[in-house]
Amino acid sequence: MHRAKAYVPIKKTFARLNPALTFAMPSILLELDGVSKEYNPGAGEKISILRNIELRVSKGAALAVVGPSGSGKSTLLNIIGTLDRPSSGRVLLDGRDLAQLDERDLAKVRNREIGFIFQAHHLLPQCTVLENVLVPTLVDRGTPTDEARARRLLERVGLGGRLDHRPGQISGGERQRVAVVRALINGPKLLLADEPTGALDRVSSQNLGELLLQLNAEEGVTLIVVTHALDLAKRMNRTYELRDGKLVEAL
Repeated sequence: MHRAKAYVPIKKTFARLNPALTFAMPSILLELDGVSKEYNPGAGEKISILRNIELRVSKGAALAVVGPSGSGKSTLLNIIGTLDRPSSGRVLLDGRDLAQLDERDLAKVRNREIGFIFQAHHLLPQCTVLENVLVPTLVDRGTPTDEARARRLLERVGLGGRLDHRPGQISGGERQRVAVVRALINGPKLLLADEPTGALDRVSSQNLGELLLQLNAEEGVTLIVVTHALDLAKRMNRTYELRDGKLVEAL
């Protein structure tokens, strides 16, 4: 009788053949497992927006999601960011099933672990640039360390001389850079950008795209961008397209 061979992981097998050879296994930050989203507008009608989405995103990755208007891109981003819930399937962030968290814990995740950038900057017009950036820190009452980080990041994005300006006193591109810094102030693991260049001119769009990729590398934050701008999408590590509710990797 032959004894069954023990399973030996491939990583250990290669290490035995060549001890100097090591493999850097990517660490997964975000998992979408069979995520679907349906709406019931009434009269028994059911509209399917997302259909059985499967996605694995490594820590530090940068990816884009493209597709026509109405394809479900923003819905997908809202589900990832816990602003909406899937009809079925699971969303896992660092291995945690977000559906198992109550609203209080989800609010903490949104504040501390996920940064949001929208097409409209949503800055408070009565507050200065520095004050707008510090708004997310007020949940924990803020600290001098938060202000120091805000000043450093604003300097990094070229706004060191705009700290005391209000949104109405700076350009559209500068306002969007403020929104980027605000999204990063709490050191999130995941940065979600929904059409971040949609309201900008060509030059400002290119500059913002370059900035997002630089911050992705420097801050180590995982970046997911929903965009119509194919030039921006092509600069990401991976690009996906939403087609008929399905997420397909673009080659």
